[in-house]
Amino acid sequence: MRGILSAEKAKDRKVWFAVAPGEGEPQALERALRSVFQEAGWKVETQTITGMVLKPGIAMLAADEEPPLWVGSVQKALDASGLAVKYGSGYRPYFEEMKSKNPNWVGVPIAANQAFVIVLGSEPQP
Repeated sequence: MRGILSAEKAKDRKVWFAVAPGEGEPQALERALRSVFQEAGWKVETQTITGMVLKPGIAMLAADEEPPLWVGSVQKALDASGLAVKYGSGYRPYFEEMKSKNPNWVGVPIAANQAFVIVLGSEPQP
């Protein structure tokens, strides 16, 4: 995993994690993944998600239908980790559409500067 991430030389390489509050498997996994990304030279940002229950497992949600090419390196690295990861693209327009239809809809927020977010729900499976 580290080798794939280290080989990516895009200047904007950054990873964003979303985890529930508390202390458990998702938080331990975030710390482990954070360490690998940082050792490979990536910037890391983690947000704690409150007000909703994150679905079990790991999901990588790309903001745009066609994310920057370097996002593919993250997908490859996660695949190499052996973790079961669900992938989706076009999350930003989906999030905005859902919020416009129902302002009370709750989803994982994604900022304008985020290319993707890795969501770590309860009980991730290796």
